[in-house]
Amino acid sequence: MWLMVMFDLPTVTKEEKKEYSRFRKYLLGEGFIQMQYSVYAKYCASRDNAQKYFRYIREIIPPGGYVRLLMITDKQFGEMVSLYGKTVEEVEKKPEQLLLF
Repeated sequence: MWLMVMFDLPTVTKEEKKEYSRFRKYLLGEGFIQMQYSVYAKYCASRDNAQKYFRYIREIIPPGGYVRLLMITDKQFGEMVSLYGKTVEEVEKKPEQLLLF
């Protein structure tokens, strides 16, 4: 399961810029990868795990922020086509899972 976060946050005032930075740092700190400007994705082992991020992101959205959250399966994510100009690029792979005993 992949969780995608797409957002537009106001950045006019100093406080809004600070909130934008805090929101973006949270995503990066939780292991989200930046796919495009204001589009981030994270591989989640299960729907329950993805919903945990759903709930927390909902709590930290800055005032005036517009955020979309989308859960897609690994298969759907793998079928994504990524174009850079006319060149097709490889889509990000899910991280290798480690087994801890």
